[in-house]
Amino acid sequence: MTGSTFIQVDLQNLFFAARNHGQKIDFEKIWEHFNSRDNEFLNEALIYMIRSQDFDSSKFEAKLKSIGYSLRIKQALKLQSKTRTIYKQTNQDVLITIDCMDKINSFDKWVLMSGDGDFADLCSYLKKRHKQIEIWSFKECYNHNLEMYADKIHFIEDNFFYKKPVVNVFGFNWGSIK
Repeated sequence: MTGSTFIQVDLQNLFFAARNHGQKIDFEKIWEHFNSRDNEFLNEALIYMIRSQDFDSSKFEAKLKSIGYSLRIKQALKLQSKTRTIYKQTNQDVLITIDCMDKINSFDKWVLMSGDGDFADLCSYLKKRHKQIEIWSFKECYNHNLEMYADKIHFIEDNFFYKKPVVNVFGFNWGSIK
C-alpha cells in the first residue's frame, strides 16, 4: 500500500530532550529516512519553532529549508522583571493542531515528532478518521497517553543525532564518532 505522509515536528519539545542527551538532532537524516520508505511518499514536513531574541537561528532555519522542511515560526516575547526573564508565546500546540486539521484530507499517515501528551485528543480524532499515526519522541519525555492511538512509536536514538568526527592531531584522536 502506498500512502502519503504528513510530518509535524514540535521542535521545542525535541530540542530540550536532545539537549538533555547532550546531542543535536540531524534533521537531514530524518528527512532521508522518510524519503527512503518504499511504501509511502512524504507529502509535507512542517517544523514548528520558536524564534528567540537571544539566539540568531537564521542559519539553522536556512538549513532546514534547504533540506526541504517548511517552517512555522513564532517569535518569543521576552519580558524582563526585576528578578527574572520570562518568555511568552513559547508553545506551538494550537498551530500544530490547526494545520493538521486543515490538511486532514491530504494524508494517510500522520507523523508527530513530539512526546507531548497534549496531542492525545488530536490523535484520538485522527484515529476515528482512519489515519495511521506514528509518534517519534525521546523515551524520557514521551507521554504514555499517546500509546493507545499510535500505530507505531519510534524513540529517537543515536542514529538520528549528529556524529562527531574523529580529528587526528599529531597522532592522537580527539573526539570520536558515536
